Amino acid sequence: MAENIVHLPRPVSLRPEPHSLGFYVRVGHNDHREVLDLIATGERGIFGFVIDARNVERQAELLHEAKRHNFDLILDPKTQPMGLPGGHSKSLAELPWGAERHHHLTDFDGDAGRAKVERIVEMAVENGFTQILGPSHLISGPNDPWLRRDVRAMGWMADSVARHGGGLAVVYSLALPMEVLRKKAERQAVVAALADAPHESLWLKVENFGDTATGEKTAAYIEACRDFHQQGVPVIGDYVGGLPALGALAFGSVGGIAHGVTVNQNFSASSWRRPPTGRGGGGGWRVYVPQLDMLMKPAVAEVLLSAPRIRARCGCRDTHCCPHGPRDMIARPVRHALYQRAREIEMISETPSGIRVERYLDEKVRRVSDDVAAIAGAAGLSPALKKTLEKKQDAMSRFRQVMVHTASEVDAAPSAAIPKRHVRRDSENK
Repeated sequence: MAENIVHLPRPVSLRPEPHSLGFYVRVGHNDHREVLDLIATGERGIFGFVIDARNVERQAELLHEAKRHNFDLILDPKTQPMGLPGGHSKSLAELPWGAERHHHLTDFDGDAGRAKVERIVEMAVENGFTQILGPSHLISGPNDPWLRRDVRAMGWMADSVARHGGGLAVVYSLALPMEVLRKKAERQAVVAALADAPHESLWLKVENFGDTATGEKTAAYIEACRDFHQQGVPVIGDYVGGLPALGALAFGSVGGIAHGVTVNQNFSASSWRRPPTGRGGGGGWRVYVPQLDMLMKPAVAEVLLSAPRIRARCGCRDTHCCPHGPRDMIARPVRHALYQRAREIEMISETPSGIRVERYLDEKVRRVSDDVAAIAGAAGLSPALKKTLEKKQDAMSRFRQVMVHTASEVDAAPSAAIPKRHVRRDSENK
């Protein structure tokens, strides 16, 4: 009799969550509508969404729907740009913990510092966030006076969360230059300092690193991230995308990544250090072309994909992602970019750890290198696009060589702790 029973699919809420590497999306000012559409299609490759504190009211509908579908909601209090003259702005000044000028060290001393931390926690609790990035600042090294204050503020934040009944996961957002991350002694001094800061995960934001990083920088990042495993908490590569991010996942250096919606896939604080200037908005969404590991302006992508041979090679053929192929890539770049990134991370997650690096090199690095070379040599490209692709071809050749060498030098790579989805953490805490 048993073999004649047809088992119906279990409701999504009762199915076990896949043990996947983490993927978090930083939602920009105008991204929420597109992200809402993505949630409505049942996308589960994304763990959660990082919301700018300035957009909490504007994106209230996204907060409601994301929470209803058991996504993590992470509040970014934006204290990092608030700590430097060029990062400060009128909109940041209007936050409950803001001021008419950028933050000074003394603003996070004593009762004044505690009050700022309390206001951040209150916003997170009142709006149903599940995680909160701590009130940290960009540091220049282990002796930066901000580091000591940030560590202390994390303790205040943990205490405040406990007073509000718990339920909020406290995250340490560590922002520092690549040159500091490279130096083992300085890096380990920072790691030692973090031991005094309560945090359930570490989000690592490295200046001058991201989706356009060279192979040499990526190898240095992969090596350096392992020192942070000593904390025993998940390490998330923040503001990273492209092949460098996927490489850090494949090599077991980070347990997840976070980046923006076709932007903010690398981090630079140069504008924060300059005196404030009138700045315009962002440049709009870009089109992700996985075969080239490139984000392109829609007009450029449209011209590229108009050539039949290139369209056949680079056009999206996943009907779940883009039912109308390249036309949807350009018309709906947000869905395409996030859907494809989620599948790339799932590919790495589903691969046994012992062969992840090999598969990453073969199916991502080598294929991108070959496709870029083939398309750079195609006839009919505009001079500007041909130059861009030739530059990418040269970069990919060197990136490929370094990654292959790195794989040969690395022993059995220690795997970073994997972040838990909100629903799993919630069930374990009950």
